[in-house]
Amino acid sequence: MEKGFLEMKTKVIATIIVVLVLGFAGISDADIVELDLFSIGCPTEFDWDSSYWQEDFDLGVEFVDIDSVYIDWSGEITAGLAVLDDNPDEPFPLDVAISAYLDIPIDAGTSVWGGGGTYPEPEPFDCQSDFELFGLGTWSGLLDGQATIWLYYEGLIIIGGRYIESGSIVLDRATLRVEGVIVPEPATMWFLVIGGIWMTRKLQRNKLN
Repeated sequence: MEKGFLEMKTKVIATIIVVLVLGFAGISDADIVELDLFSIGCPTEFDWDSSYWQEDFDLGVEFVDIDSVYIDWSGEITAGLAVLDDNPDEPFPLDVAISAYLDIPIDAGTSVWGGGGTYPEPEPFDCQSDFELFGLGTWSGLLDGQATIWLYYEGLIIIGGRYIESGSIVLDRATLRVEGVIVPEPATMWFLVIGGIWMTRKLQRNKLN
């Protein structure tokens, strides 16, 4: 009888601890973890000749859940110059983009297009650009805080035409931000465990009384 009581007591304690840990993760406000892309080698200029940059990164934290991922960036976009095949003597400005991509298994991307409306002057931009998941992409690939990011120059696909002059992008700021619930640190986990044990014992004493 006493053995069965002890086993039941152990199960109750374990259940309360699990509920506390999961409850803590569920009710915690989302945190925002930032990574300055310049700090890991991101260039400030992109064009045909310097069209992309790739780098692995580690945010230094792990997540229970991820709500959103975006880049907070600013700079200037200068349009490219294009022509149509049937009218090659009349070039016209055409938007280009700075794009970002989080590699598989995440498989998510975002872009900022511009330049065509202000050519030959550059068009400034300053925005938060949300990553969108593609196909079978999932944020679970970023729960460990590690991934590979690409930034690259991009032009439009022109039916019956082509670019004859590269556009360009100059970045003033490029910060990756991940918003989600961070896995509690070991010290916090121990606090929850101890709190769970204390709570269980207090409940049992109250019942005995």
